[in-house]
Amino acid sequence: MTTLRIAQLYPDLLGVTGDRGNVEVLATRARLAGAEVQVTLVGLGDESPAEADIVILGNGPLSALRTVGADLAARREWLSSRLDAGAVVLAVGGGAELLSSGIDLLDGTSLDGLGLLPLRVVRTRQRRVGYVVAETADGRLVGFEDHASEWALAPDAEGSVRYGRVVAGNGSFADGHETVRIGRLYATNVQGPALPLNPQLADAMLREAFERSGASYVPGDGHAQIDAHAAQARAAIERLATVKRFTAIQL
Repeated sequence: MTTLRIAQLYPDLLGVTGDRGNVEVLATRARLAGAEVQVTLVGLGDESPAEADIVILGNGPLSALRTVGADLAARREWLSSRLDAGAVVLAVGGGAELLSSGIDLLDGTSLDGLGLLPLRVVRTRQRRVGYVVAETADGRLVGFEDHASEWALAPDAEGSVRYGRVVAGNGSFADGHETVRIGRLYATNVQGPALPLNPQLADAMLREAFERSGASYVPGDGHAQIDAHAAQARAAIERLATVKRFTAIQL
């Protein structure tokens, strides 16, 4: 039997937008596909697990980013080695920003990032909030965004790392894109959480994670029943995203 090992970093500090839900979706779908699942919650000062097939880094306010910054920086080599070994990493909101080269704040100061993503984050006075829909290679990515930041790719970064082209909503990039995917590293501002509404993305991650063990991830009838509920919610969001357009909120 395949064993899927999921590690969630700082769930008490970086989990304000339902990020535990992303873990639950991955665990449930993996079990339905016949795998045994082990979930490890990693807090400040805790030892990093020796093995992890999927690592989740959730969203949090600026205060939480400051709190976990040094601890996360000390885990950079571990996180990088997990990626090199074929693990999947999903980073959301503030957690994703901590993997960038850095975050430029409104007061003129900045927070250092781990430099695992070829982008820079600028905090803004315009808060991008509302439904978001983006076209991706894995199907439409739908959900909710709520962030006062703008992402910009490094000059030498390939534009193809931008995962989705926004068709409704704002997105993380000024040019109308949302989410970054580099190999098995996913960084997004789709929150709420993202994976319950986007089973196609969860399945893409699980296929990659199963491959580490030489196994195949095959969804079945149990997945189809869950996906039917997700499809209804997705349809409602896609409709609302076009008829109920949110505008950015001035802070």
